[in-house]
Amino acid sequence: MDPVAQIFFDYLRDVIYRPEQAELDPEEVPEGFRDLAKGLLYYVHSVREASTLASDIARGDLSTSPLSPGNEVAANLKSLQASLRHLTWQMQQVAAGDFSQRVSFMGDFASAVNHMIEQLEQRRSAYVAEIESGHERNRELLEISYNDEATNTYNRRFGMEKLVQWLDEGRNFSICFIDLDNLKYVNDEFGHNEGDVYILMVTDLLRQFAPEGLVCRLGGDEFMILADGWAKDAALRRLSELRSQLLAENDKPDNQYHHSMSYGVVEIDESNRLSSSDLLSLADERMYDFKRAHKAERKVY
Repeated sequence: MDPVAQIFFDYLRDVIYRPEQAELDPEEVPEGFRDLAKGLLYYVHSVREASTLASDIARGDLSTSPLSPGNEVAANLKSLQASLRHLTWQMQQVAAGDFSQRVSFMGDFASAVNHMIEQLEQRRSAYVAEIESGHERNRELLEISYNDEATNTYNRRFGMEKLVQWLDEGRNFSICFIDLDNLKYVNDEFGHNEGDVYILMVTDLLRQFAPEGLVCRLGGDEFMILADGWAKDAALRRLSELRSQLLAENDKPDNQYHHSMSYGVVEIDESNRLSSSDLLSLADERMYDFKRAHKAERKVY
């Protein structure tokens, strides 16, 4: 074999089988073959870069440093690396909730990935809808648990929770305790249907107390209004006005029983030290004081 050919042959053999020992010095070959030697060295360098890049991609390492400029041997691998980097970014976006991502390269693999994203989006939509439905149902159940079905006002549970909350917040407000007069008589003489009519009539009046007044039915013929920002005297005047409207029912020609209500008011400010139950009991006591004081006004039909 020609000596120059032997040098190149030995070098290529070492590149393949003993890469750590492969050496080629262009200065050691005849001058006419030096450009060929330099070209061969560059080619081997490019192949080694391509091999390193392929190995890194196979391991899942997509952060390999850029290849030498003009390395066309690894051009396809560079494109693959860039595609996989972009695919990785897209999957990170999907993981963050961006299901608009679609893969537009890599053939059947892209179709499989896009189908997976669509399935994830559908399942997330179904899950979100289920969660929202559950939240809506919980809100409905909470509203039901706080509602007095007969009068469509708040019930005792809501009223007591709100009372405790306002006390904890240090609000200034008044508790108005209201009791319908003669409800038992109406139920006994005219039936519970007429008693319900009486209750609803008073409920409609109490709703007119003020926009900031929370009307709660404590049970039977007892109601409570939590009047945020209302002083005792102002609350008493407003209740007196509403009672006068109720008393006007007694002047109607077809009236069969006496319409009236009794009430007591307790004002709460930041100096309050009484518990919610103590405050309600105090308002109840004042209501009974009012009821006894006005007993003589109630007519018998």
